Amino acid sequence: MNLSEIEAIFWDFDGVIADSVDVKTRAFEEMFTPYGETILRQVITHHEQHGGISRVEKIDHIHRHFIGQPLSADELEEKCRVYSGIVKQKVVDASLIPGAEDSLLRLHRQIPMFVISGTPQDELREICDLRNLNRYFRRVLGSPIHKVPHVESLLQEFQLDRTRCVFVGDALTDLQTAEKTGTLFIGIQGLVPFPAGTTSLPNCTGIIATLQAI
Repeated sequence: MNLSEIEAIFWDFDGVIADSVDVKTRAFEEMFTPYGETILRQVITHHEQHGGISRVEKIDHIHRHFIGQPLSADELEEKCRVYSGIVKQKVVDASLIPGAEDSLLRLHRQIPMFVISGTPQDELREICDLRNLNRYFRRVLGSPIHKVPHVESLLQEFQLDRTRCVFVGDALTDLQTAEKTGTLFIGIQGLVPFPAGTTSLPNCTGIIATLQAI
């Protein structure tokens, strides 16, 4: 497939465009260290194994299943506000993944591109705006809507052939999104290994050659 045959690229954000996965891990450590080492290990493992899932769902799961103290809606909102206060500026300041901006710059005039992330949508758009990344994308989409409905909505809105669209992500949830929506997938290798046979790269440096060979 050459680039002219690709109808759209869907990009995850953390760990794919911004080198911000560790920022978010450290935020969970800061929030949950007071609950003790055992719970903290559970929190970090859950966070790392569920990349691409919104912080709302993660924090709710942690309190419900690890701490055993389910949160009210107001308490959950406050916890998420604390988390956002820890991470937002750090994500704005984080380095970009090697090859990411060069790839975006070279591709955005040729192929419609979209960000599909588990980060809250308003916060994600603000981060992209502050980093001058919005110019590369037709849409920047985040939670609370999940990734599969976002992709399906875009496939319909832009009348895209899903077999000619590519999802680029660093988490198993991104691979599952591609599988559920029938799109192609390129993995940017993150904290959790992809299954054998998955097309994956250490970073975005080789993304254009991989798109041409996919």
